[in-house]
Amino acid sequence: MKKFYLLTALFLPLALMAYHHEVNETSPKELVSQAYETFAAGDSTAWAKLHTADLSFTIFGDLPQSGIKIGTDAVITGVFEVIPKYWPKFQLSPISTVVSGNQVFVHNKMTADNLDSETMHVFTIRDGKISSFTAFEDTDSMRKAMVE
Repeated sequence: MKKFYLLTALFLPLALMAYHHEVNETSPKELVSQAYETFAAGDSTAWAKLHTADLSFTIFGDLPQSGIKIGTDAVITGVFEVIPKYWPKFQLSPISTVVSGNQVFVHNKMTADNLDSETMHVFTIRDGKISSFTAFEDTDSMRKAMVE
């Protein structure tokens, strides 16, 4: 019986740590996947919880949603609320995802009414949350597809 208690005392903490690690830590790839899923579902509250308070969100070009937005509220109002106005039925479909250290690179198919293009998104992960996002998009095809 003493051996049982000794083994339990030795291995229980290790087992609990392993379980804790699996349950509470999301891989960078899964975290980014959750961000896409919450965006597609229109769940801004769940989307915001996946990001740091000081999120830096960059979209290059000269489009209505372009620029650098700081914080999730700025992204929701300056990007998420703008996109459906100009690109009805906007959707992103991941083609491939590559993780390198704390960065996740996602090559996406981007579609909407009159839009069929591709984009590259780069995410930086810090402390288990997305701290920055940069979109490299075909702004010419996006501009041509805009509903005004």
